[in-house]
Amino acid sequence: MQATVKAALLALSLALGAPALACSYPANLAEIQADVLQRLNAERADAGLSDLRHSGKLTTAALGHACDNADRRSTSHISSNGGSLKSRLRAVGYGFRVAAENTGRGFGSAARVVEWWMASSGHRKNILLSRAREVGIGIALSPAPDSKLHWVLVLGGK
Repeated sequence: MQATVKAALLALSLALGAPALACSYPANLAEIQADVLQRLNAERADAGLSDLRHSGKLTTAALGHACDNADRRSTSHISSNGGSLKSRLRAVGYGFRVAAENTGRGFGSAARVVEWWMASSGHRKNILLSRAREVGIGIALSPAPDSKLHWVLVLGGK
């Protein structure tokens, strides 16, 4: 899994014209991603919406942006090279009609970040976007001594 993630990030970095980022992930990245997805789908079910499905392309975009944000200790929606969500999705070859992104920093668990997103009207609106069908979840650690989790949620619909 770790080698696949690193290869995907290198490809994304090259596609965006940005330098390759040295990135650290939580040891249990896949487990945390699954927990976030389960919690997102529970919130959507409560709102009468369909479940989100995992997308490899959206995950590649989310991981790349999580690494970029972690490197800068940021929660920005704009990449360090000036790229937008749309440009990141195009770079990974994801065609979309609708796309949205949530970011966060410092939350120590899936439960906490989803709780915070749901308490924020703009982030909640993204999670409950009825036309969204797929999701990518990126989580990266900022360099020490900061060592905070940086979260990126990318939703898409075709």
